[in-house]
Amino acid sequence: MPVDLLVRAGARGAVSVETRRALKARLRAALRTVGRSRSTASLVLTDDVEIRDLNRRFRAHDRATDVLSFQLQELWGTEDPLGDGVNLGDIVISVQTARRRAAGKRLQSELERLAIHGLCHLFGLDHKRRAQADVMFALERRLLLGGEPAAER
Repeated sequence: MPVDLLVRAGARGAVSVETRRALKARLRAALRTVGRSRSTASLVLTDDVEIRDLNRRFRAHDRATDVLSFQLQELWGTEDPLGDGVNLGDIVISVQTARRRAAGKRLQSELERLAIHGLCHLFGLDHKRRAQADVMFALERRLLLGGEPAAER
């Protein structure tokens, strides 16, 4: 169950090797938690310039954001059988925005939260409507509480 990690030039010096390992481990643990340990995802750490460009091109929002997700499979939640053993897609995080939004927390914690948020989007979950948000945020909490991010099981 590989979780691929790409650190773009604009984020390279901002994220330690330990944080990179923890992010990959957190996503692997989350996939195990939802019974999708055979599925894969890619995580890209970048800067505000690149994520703004992606946000403009794919979402028509001309601003930097914290996280974007690009599904490769159109799924309807973690139980969707089409999500088993497949590449789910890409999660792109702006480390610059994450640092600003960390607001007194460790950057690693904020990056883990954003990675899990992005993973929930890869499973087709959203937070535009209250009922959807309740489901998505409950799953986020469950995935952030379950399993040690730095421990390999």
